Amino acid sequence: MIYTENGLNVATKCGKGSRSYTRLNTLRIRLCFLAKEFEQRYNIDNLANLTEEMLMSFFSSMRNESIKRKDGKEYLSVADYVKCFKTFWHWHMKVNKKNGNEILDITTDLDTSYTKPRWVYLNEEQFKKLCDNAKYEYRVLMMFLWDSGIRSPTELFNVKVSDLYNDCKEVYIREEVSKTFGRRIKLMLCSDFLRNYIKEKELKPEDYLFKEINYYATNRYL
Repeated sequence: MIYTENGLNVATKCGKGSRSYTRLNTLRIRLCFLAKEFEQRYNIDNLANLTEEMLMSFFSSMRNESIKRKDGKEYLSVADYVKCFKTFWHWHMKVNKKNGNEILDITTDLDTSYTKPRWVYLNEEQFKKLCDNAKYEYRVLMMFLWDSGIRSPTELFNVKVSDLYNDCKEVYIREEVSKTFGRRIKLMLCSDFLRNYIKEKELKPEDYLFKEINYYATNRYL
């Protein structure tokens, strides 16, 4: 690992430079897991003795849920394990090539695609329950997000009080803060919340609407 940490013997197609401790630690953990699994299933004590057929069979079993986690659940990111092994194998190939030994790339046909994650959502009743139990500032924020469909964080945290129109019944997303185009959105549910919030916080027209709320803290809170 010390060579990879210093940026030596990385795969030709990969970016040059040293690897972070987090990346190296992830590789270590996953490779240890794979080494134990290969030893148990194929009776080999050296990853260099693996065959292409063994690899294809193992990772296919992970994808079709024949191989499961210790808690009995499926592996959700098999591609991450595949990519870790490919990283190791390409390092193994490069080191041996420097010593005059050509190693066959047995990882060429491995599937590195990701399965589309399940759509996670709240229904209206669940959302109302969440709002009712949230702190006041976050309740207003959630109602505004629900009502406007505004993009977060780029558009959301750039909304100023002056961007609200028609007694807080409309919000204008300015061109310069939008990822797509400027647009005006009608607010059907949160107008009363916004009016009271602006009054309570004594916000001025040029103040950002949610200037007191931190994006990262909001994610943790939710």
